[in-house]
Order: sequence, then C-alpha cells, then structure tokens
Amino acid sequence: MVYIGGQNGVDETGKVVADHDVSAQAVQAVDNVEAVLRAAGATLADVVSWTVLISVDADVAAGYGAIASRLARAGAPPLVTAARVAGLAVPGALLEVSAIAAVAAD
Repeated sequence: MVYIGGQNGVDETGKVVADHDVSAQAVQAVDNVEAVLRAAGATLADVVSWTVLISVDADVAAGYGAIASRLARAGAPPLVTAARVAGLAVPGALLEVSAIAAVAAD
C-alpha cells in the first residue's frame, strides 16, 4: 500500500499555483499525487481511495470537475470522499487531496 498525505496545488518550490483558481490548484494537486505514485512504482490506476478537501471559499464544481476524470478509473472505481472545510494548513490553498494506492509487493 502507498499512502499519500495531503497534496495541495503547489509547485516544486512549495508555492501555491494560480491564486484563487481552484481548478488549476486541483490539477496541480493530482499531478503531485501522480509524481509520488510514480516514485513508488504505481500509477493513478492503482489508487483505491481518494480524499478531497475543498475550502468553503472555493467553487466545488470547478475544483472537483477539473479532476473527476483523473480520480475515476476503468473497472472498479475507487472510493472518493469529498468535504468542504473552513480552511487548509497551506495559506492560499483552496483544495487538498490524499490517496491510498494498492500496489503488488515484489
């Protein structure tokens, strides 16, 4: 199993991308999850569970809509839990995603 803690829409320097654009931040957050998965020898197709936290200041439809197709997969879709939150730990972040991936042991 690969557990990926909260990923925000931040670039490689830790700076939040696209202030006030939840769609762009959502795409970057999933890109960050994908990079961690790749380093662990996994892909988005291996994800069995997602958690998506969206700030109350953000448009849920825009944020979730920007990544919904990437969270889904052919066959058995993963579990997705989404919640609106009052705020996130990273200043300026509008969204945070976490994932659990099932990877076959070598």
